[in-house]
Amino acid sequence: MTNLFCKGGRPPVANKCSHHVKVSFDDLEWDELTRMMEKANATVKATFIKQLIFGKPFKVLVADKSLAVYCAKLSEFFAQYRTIGVNYDLTVRTLRENFTEKKAMTHLYKLEKATIEMIGVMSQVMSLSEKFEQQWSLKSR
Repeated sequence: MTNLFCKGGRPPVANKCSHHVKVSFDDLEWDELTRMMEKANATVKATFIKQLIFGKPFKVLVADKSLAVYCAKLSEFFAQYRTIGVNYDLTVRTLRENFTEKKAMTHLYKLEKATIEMIGVMSQVMSLSEKFEQQWSLKSR
């Protein structure tokens, strides 16, 4: 039997880093390095500096809270829109069952006006969403 099974500690690494370099920074350079690390969401300074030296790409993710707020408001708006649709169906059914044809038609005319206004608002929401999507896709590039 070999003694490899009884050996303790870490397993050996294939490409061991054995060459070390010391880098000194002044206060301004150190502040710039820490700012860059915070933007890149990096935690290990040595790995971050290696990526900078060898030109490996790293992404800086910027959290834009306006996107989250916009999506929350948009989903809230569409929930209200669905509720209006359900209420619309109930209203039309109630008008048909409980009123005369002439009275039901006058109320349906008012309902039609409100629906046309709602379609206008919906088209504005769609154009704002498209504009926001174009703006966001430019930021992500």
